[in-house]
Amino acid sequence: MAQASQVKVWIKRVVPWLVAAGLLAYVFHAVPFSRMWGELRRVGFWGVFVFSVIYFVYAYAADVLATWATFRWFCAPLKLWDVVLIRGATYLLAMVNYTLGQGGIIYIVGRRHGVGVARATGTVLLTMGVMLVALLLLGGIGSYLGDPHDARLRMVRIICTGGLAAFALYLVVIAIRPGFLARRALLQPLFDAGILGTFKAFLVRFPHVVGHVVFQWILLRMFHVDLPFAAAATLLPVVFVIAWLPITVQGLGTQQVAAMELIGKYATGATLEEQRAQIVAWGLTVTAVFVVYSILTGLCCLRGATALAAAPPPGDAGASAADDAPAPSRAGESL
Repeated sequence: MAQASQVKVWIKRVVPWLVAAGLLAYVFHAVPFSRMWGELRRVGFWGVFVFSVIYFVYAYAADVLATWATFRWFCAPLKLWDVVLIRGATYLLAMVNYTLGQGGIIYIVGRRHGVGVARATGTVLLTMGVMLVALLLLGGIGSYLGDPHDARLRMVRIICTGGLAAFALYLVVIAIRPGFLARRALLQPLFDAGILGTFKAFLVRFPHVVGHVVFQWILLRMFHVDLPFAAAATLLPVVFVIAWLPITVQGLGTQQVAAMELIGKYATGATLEEQRAQIVAWGLTVTAVFVVYSILTGLCCLRGATALAAAPPPGDAGASAADDAPAPSRAGESL
């Protein structure tokens, strides 16, 4: 049994790399590396570098603030600096996939504040859920404002409408509070948040999601991809969701293939190969700089986050949480 478990762990670690390698092989079969490198040189490395630093700082700050607020409201009274360290350190885990990074938050918060893994996990589910809703909302609005005859937009419209309908059904369940669900520790943060609390979590997360769309849209324009902002708001969230699927490492391959299919037609290259080269150059550059920044940020924060995880919970942690956290029945009464 132990050997079978080890095999499963090994498969989970290796398969994402194999899938990424296969997709990248397809990408570079369609786009020669020399062509992609030429596009990067044409844009100018230093301009992209400086702008991507600003992008990463914004994304990190928005992520930290949203995570801190949501956890403080519905899980534990975290200090802002603690979240800076925890979120930065978990960027190292998020390099493998986004979900693993969230798992790091669950471990550290659950151990440090004694709230339990289930409640910390439920709060992470809330943060991930409202992020997905923000992506669906942006994509849905853009798809309805775009060309009604575009087959890609019709598909996005169907997906986003279905996703938002599912979110509406979720809110109905939250309002009803069926006992067999509300009593589960994993789901308690969701029910404690209630409808208004869920919208509070959505509002603090929305600037983070919108920032990704805006900054990546500007980067695409820098790579001579003439993508209207309405189309960016529609299609980039779809690319993000595909890239965040935990089937490759850091979205390698999935992002590039999805972007070539969804936004390749907006590239200004004279040939299909040139257009794809622009998209691939943008996608790989964004991935590469975020890997570098995530490693540096993670290494800077790792020592402090490890100390937080190793330290025993404060003696008054339970009382502090009870004093600072909102009562479950009133969690979302005011915005």
